[in-house]
This record gives sequence, structure tokens and C-alpha cells, in this order.
Amino acid sequence: MKALILVAGPGSRLKSVAGETPKSLIEINGKALLDRQIETMTALGVKRICLATGFRHEVFASRYGERVDFRYNPFYRDCNNIVSFLFARDWMTGDDLLVCYGDLIYDPELLAAAIQSPADIGLVVDRSRVEEGHALVSLKDAAVAAVGPSVPAESADARFVGITKLSAAAVSHLMPATEAALRAGKLRDYYLAGIQILMEQGHRVEPIDVSGLRWSEIDLPADLAAARALWGSHREK
Repeated sequence: MKALILVAGPGSRLKSVAGETPKSLIEINGKALLDRQIETMTALGVKRICLATGFRHEVFASRYGERVDFRYNPFYRDCNNIVSFLFARDWMTGDDLLVCYGDLIYDPELLAAAIQSPADIGLVVDRSRVEEGHALVSLKDAAVAAVGPSVPAESADARFVGITKLSAAAVSHLMPATEAALRAGKLRDYYLAGIQILMEQGHRVEPIDVSGLRWSEIDLPADLAAARALWGSHREK
């Protein structure tokens, strides 16, 4: 198992509280979000980690050095993570893979659920949090039917947590699907556009439900304040 962490975005909506600090390096309880993810992944047996960088690449390179691999997206200001994902296409092949957003903090059991899932393609979801304005998931016959920010809240069953588990075979299918999405003009989409194409082609995508476990995604100053309140009010595991 290896992991790609998407950290290219400038996090412009957090600039008022983070300044020029990449949002994955924002600290909660004295530890950066990305440090937490890397430590959790290593503890759970993830063998290789790659950072898909863009904004302030030099900060990540200096901080992590040879501990991780890097794939740099020079177009990070003009696109969404679908492009950063594809810049790492050569690195992702040959093994089972986790794809994770860099602005997450979560209970280790959440990542363990993804790693242990037998799904060929699995999306980590939380059925207790259908929150408009985020990537939502609709389910049909116990499988994912649609995923992304365009899924209406009234027809959604869960929120996408920001972690995908892929078998090595699924990675090989996802690459051309994601490239097709990009050719269709989805420059500002998430890499989830490729997964949506796979579903339309008949590939089964499983939900990995982590409802009840703690997790936060930090996009806005309010998210950061809520995460600091949540994670500061519980003993770290």
C-alpha cells in the first residue's frame, strides 16, 4: 500500500488566518495536519508516500526531504486537483493506493478502515454528515452512484471524507478515465471526475462508511476554529 496526498492548492480561503502557510501545514494542538497524516499512514503500514505539490513546493521539499516522494504541478493556480493527480500518474501504478486530501485530520481508525477495505474502488464516506457545499455521495444498491460537489444535498446519502482506496488494477483503469475527464474540459474538477466516469462505465465503487469516527476537513476559517475546538476537547489518540 502506498499513498498520494494532494497538497497543491494555495488555500486562498484560509489566507486570513494562515497567511502564506500551506493549509496542510496548519497546526492543531501543536502539530501540522500533514505531519499527522504521514505519521498515521506510516504507523498503519503504508510503505511509500508521495506529495502532489504546487503552492510553496519548496516548503514541502525542505520540510520532508527524502522521507517522501514529490510530484509538482506548475499549473496549480489555474486548475483543481484533477491535474495534480495526473502529474503523479507515473508514481501511482503498481500497488494498492490511497488518495488523500492534505487538509484532513481524523481518527487513525478512519484510515485503517480504508486500508482494510476489500473494495477495488472505495470512497470513504460519512453518512451522518450530508453538508451542502462539499463533495457529496449518492448511493444505490449499496454502491456509490454519484460523487462530487454537483450532487444535490436533497438526493445525497453521505459526504465524501476526502480519502479513496484503489487496488492496483483500479489505478490502471482510473488513469485513462481521469485523462478523458481532463480532455473533456474538466480542468477545475476534482479527480473524482475520473471515478464518476468509471462508474458510468460499469465499475462498482464501494462506500467505506466511517460514521461515528472523528474527522475534519479544513477549507475555511470556521472549519479551522471548529477543528481546533473538536480536537482540543478530546485526548489525542
